[in-house]
Amino acid sequence: MEKMKICSVLFSIMLAVADASKILVVFSFPSRSHGILGDGIVRNMLKAGHDVTYITPFEYKNAPANLRQIDVSSNLDLMPSDLTTIKTLMEGNNMRFNIFFMYYMMTELVKSTIQNENVQKILSDPNEKFDLVIAEWMISEVPAGFAAVYDCPFIWISSVEIHWMLLRFIDEASNPAFTVDIMSTFTPPLNFVQRASELWTQVKHSLISYLILDRIQEYTYHTYIGPLIEKRGRKVPEFNDIRYNISMIFSNAYVDTSSALSLPQSHKYIGGYHIDENVKPLPEDLQKLMDGAKNGVIYFSMGSNLKSKDMPDELKASLVKMFGTLKYTVLWKFEEVLPNLPPNLHIIKWAPQQSILAHPNLRLFITHGGLLSTTETVHFGVPIIGIPVFGDQFVNVHRAEKRGFARKVDLSYTMSDELKKTILEVVDDKRYAEKAKELSVIHHDRPVKPGDELIHWVNHVLRTRGAPHLRSPALGVPFYQKMFLDLAVVLTIFLTVAYILLKRAWRFITSTNFPFFQIMEKMKICSVLFSIMLTIADASKILVVYPFPSRSHANLGDGIVRNMLKAGHDVTYITPFEYKNAPATLRQVDVSSLLDLMPADMMTIKSLMEGNDISINVMFMYYMVSEMMKATIQNENVQKVLSDPNEKFDLVIAEWMMSELPAGFAAVYDCPFIWISSVEIHWMLLRFIDEASNPAFTVDIMSTYTPPLNFVQRASELWTQFKHVFLSYVILDRVQEYNYHTYLAPFIEKRGRKVPAFDDIRYNISMIFSNAYVDTSSALSLPQSHKYIGGYHIDENVKPLPEDLQKLMDGAKNGVIYFSMGSNLKSADMPDELKASLVKMFGTLKQTVLWKFEEVLPNLPPNLHIIKWAPQQSILAHPNLRLFITHGGLLSTTEAVHFGVPIVGIPVFGDQFVNVLRAQIRGFARKVDLSYTMTDELKKTILEVVDDKRYAEKAKELSVIHHDRPVKPGDELIHWVNHVLRTRGAPHLRSPALGVPFYQKMFLDLAVVLTIFLTVAYILLKRAWRYYRSGKSKSSKKNN
Repeated sequence: MEKMKICSVLFSIMLAVADASKILVVFSFPSRSHGILGDGIVRNMLKAGHDVTYITPFEYKNAPANLRQIDVSSNLDLMPSDLTTIKTLMEGNNMRFNIFFMYYMMTELVKSTIQNENVQKILSDPNEKFDLVIAEWMISEVPAGFAAVYDCPFIWISSVEIHWMLLRFIDEASNPAFTVDIMSTFTPPLNFVQRASELWTQVKHSLISYLILDRIQEYTYHTYIGPLIEKRGRKVPEFNDIRYNISMIFSNAYVDTSSALSLPQSHKYIGGYHIDENVKPLPEDLQKLMDGAKNGVIYFSMGSNLKSKDMPDELKASLVKMFGTLKYTVLWKFEEVLPNLPPNLHIIKWAPQQSILAHPNLRLFITHGGLLSTTETVHFGVPIIGIPVFGDQFVNVHRAEKRGFARKVDLSYTMSDELKKTILEVVDDKRYAEKAKELSVIHHDRPVKPGDELIHWVNHVLRTRGAPHLRSPALGVPFYQKMFLDLAVVLTIFLTVAYILLKRAWRFITSTNFPFFQIMEKMKICSVLFSIMLTIADASKILVVYPFPSRSHANLGDGIVRNMLKAGHDVTYITPFEYKNAPATLRQVDVSSLLDLMPADMMTIKSLMEGNDISINVMFMYYMVSEMMKATIQNENVQKVLSDPNEKFDLVIAEWMMSELPAGFAAVYDCPFIWISSVEIHWMLLRFIDEASNPAFTVDIMSTYTPPLNFVQRASELWTQFKHVFLSYVILDRVQEYNYHTYLAPFIEKRGRKVPAFDDIRYNISMIFSNAYVDTSSALSLPQSHKYIGGYHIDENVKPLPEDLQKLMDGAKNGVIYFSMGSNLKSADMPDELKASLVKMFGTLKQTVLWKFEEVLPNLPPNLHIIKWAPQQSILAHPNLRLFITHGGLLSTTEAVHFGVPIVGIPVFGDQFVNVLRAQIRGFARKVDLSYTMTDELKKTILEVVDDKRYAEKAKELSVIHHDRPVKPGDELIHWVNHVLRTRGAPHLRSPALGVPFYQKMFLDLAVVLTIFLTVAYILLKRAWRYYRSGKSKSSKKNN
């Protein structure tokens, strides 16, 4: 408890650091809608208690004392007055689709902002300091230079949904096979032509950026920002260094209307943060008008940038006439007075949009489709008709239409009739309003409100000095390595050389009496033996399914159950271990017979020291898991649950253990399904909700490598993925499919339903929770249907130690060392000579040593104490604990980080090697290899970790990161389980990558088409050239 108090004090100090920060907010784009988003950032930063300096072209009204405004209203003069008038845009003069014009405009805007005299004052003042810079990204990365001037972290705000142009600075550009450019009118899934178009868009933009924009930006940075950095006595960093040194990106979007892309941990959705939590009351006259509208109200606004008064006169007249034929009261945001209005049409020059949208009488919102407007309409649950004009409006409206709460009408001189027809359709068809309300529920159903999310992660960046632990491992990997082009070159050279040598050898063999067939027979035998050796060496009302017969896995299962019970659910729990003190809402289904499946000597320390680690034998693990799944389903207690036709469940939650068969339980009960990964999320599971992670910068769960990877390591990881996929396809998938149709399908048929295909059920996953967090895990890009819940199994209220243990630890003057090999491995199974040498070595230490040991050991030194049962979390929480010696299981390493304790890891099997290696890289652990002669090395390492304060300090630092989340892991688990239940399986979180075949993701079909096209073109051009030359030759001969 004292240790928790210390961690709490450290956390409070870091909170105080964040609360007292100076933040520079840069929103210099001269557009009112962008100004509203900037104001939202500022309002939340002020709410969090920060001192804010705000570079803006628009005045922030009623500014408090801790806000300083830097006026850059001169930027308004940069925008041509007729650039975005409706009439201009209707005539086809949409300069926003002109890439070069947009690049030019943004460059001039950034230069104008930096050169503004008010901005120059704060840039040139050597005493001016900021703890953080937050800026809006608008096709230029030069604003990141502000952070270089003040030597502080930097955050981008994306005013639209996150997209590839921004993602490349914190992770990698998204794949255009299933994602679209922010200006695109396509929405996934994409056909062949659309994929080719999106790929070309990325290539074109990247090429223009590389050849032109990047050079201009670099010049601008070194000309206008560089000198200011030099004045502060620091070397000017390279432009690429500053634009790739981004702590975080917030995007003004959410999955209610956006694509559920895989996104890096340094990206957060904050869509809706600009909306006032407390809606302001309407002006009295407008309130009275809307209250009295018997048939409801239609609200029409073209946003803050487009003005309805700039419409062509004939369009205005036809709209007025059309609105007059409706039975609804119509509010039109219009900047001038319109004469001869019908009685139901009312002009409002200033529209309190959020208050209007919140009124219960509003039936429809006619909008241009700007992201602020579409976000607000989802927030308040109002259907829309979109009349997109430019920019991202087309995508926004198209997505809204696809989501089912909108219809699109094209802007034209003759649109009135089509608009009326669409109005009547949307208002009369209740499905549009129902869908808007449904999406509104999704929009609001988040663990924390978007404004609080923004505040939390800004403070997190401040507290962790830039959040380097959130940096994606993909960021530093070149394209050729991600695509394994270097490996392809090496293999090509190898195969070419091998072909030449074999060809020459064949010539030699056939030209002599060489005993070829005898050697061939020998090679066949060698090949068979090699294959066999490969197999041997490599050969692996809520229903909660945790049948794996391991106490550590059961601890995680108990954590799921405890949280589900806390949330008020009725839980049926399939488990081989009894859940103690079960409440009335928990029914346990006993599968303890599974314990007999595990060979008694399979997991002993002595057996593992002798090299009998079956966890690295792929084929054996596949066999074991397959048998365990069969035994679970065939267990008589499970059979009772499955065969009862009246038994129903709303959700199935199961642990993934190299088998997707448990997903069949959800097929029986026709309900959503959630996987729990007991380890960090990995490629074998990710492929069922998104796509397998790239082995160029991610590793297999059993791998001992950690990114960044060298050439050999990347090749090894690629081979591991390929090998597992091949074995799964050839063997495991066939076995699983057979078991599914044999043991589960009959129960589905008995319920009168058609049996779905095995692939359909295993890819129909609502969500995956992984028992990990970014404190020690890789900060991978992950789909929206994945959530970290690492630490959920840890009790929030640490239980007190037994009296004798409390007294012992309290009285340990030199501190305590705790040694445990976990719940599966028993120290009693160590070789006798190792036990004896460890006892002797522990006796030479000045610290008190607690050893979790299952038997009585004689002749112990006075400082060594044996405990058969160890309340681990309570021991780790004690302030006198100096060190934890562990096997490196994920539960133990998670608990060590939770309580801020450094470790010495002695990994034995499975993921323990990866866990310890990552802990060592993070700086709070050292590794010792398990061996008969490890004692001297262990003592040396113990003394190093205990005496060097950096290990304990790093453990405390990671503990702060572990605890610094918007919500606790248990509450996160409860929220998203409830979200799946509320949204009938959360289909809006389904990744667009899931349904795209590999050949399409790699554009192999496009490559084939281009190859055929270029080949045909080459042949035709070659023939045309021959024809031309022959004709010219004949003509020459005639002339002669």
